[in-house]
Amino acid sequence: MKSITSKISIIVLSLMASTFTFAEDKPAEEWLFVHTADEAQVTNNTTIVMPVTRDIFAFTDRPYRKHAYMTGQQFASLWAKAGSNSFKTDPPNAVLTWVEGEDVKEAEVVITGASIDGNSITYTTNSHPNTVGTIKSVSVFVDGAYYPCKGIWNPMASICICANEPTTMWSMPQCPQNNSF
Repeated sequence: MKSITSKISIIVLSLMASTFTFAEDKPAEEWLFVHTADEAQVTNNTTIVMPVTRDIFAFTDRPYRKHAYMTGQQFASLWAKAGSNSFKTDPPNAVLTWVEGEDVKEAEVVITGASIDGNSITYTTNSHPNTVGTIKSVSVFVDGAYYPCKGIWNPMASICICANEPTTMWSMPQCPQNNSF
């Protein structure tokens, strides 16, 4: 009987160990962003001014597959927040795309700053191609950020309030309820 109990214990412990070995932790949610506009002004090799004609689209990658919309003010504020994984401390990579004649052009940049003035966001980058002036059919694809916000939707005010950061409010059709944003 003692031998059977020992063997069962060994089997159970082995199964438990293999369960822990194969269990995967989900990676932290990482939000990516897309800002599009009909045109933008490239004022020099480090400054791009893009109008905010529609909200900034934000989404997560697998396994979360979430999405939300941000105002230009909310998006530009991501560069104002300090922290170990903030855009201010660790500026994001981005790809700037635009149409020139029949060609689609692109440039990889690091966005070191962003500010909003009225209806336009001014991006400061490390550098971009020697294009100065107006560029057409512009998109900026910005790599990920981790923002721990648990959203609480307030239907009366049509805003989403960040529960752990009450001064952060989102006016978007889909509140990131229980999402990291």
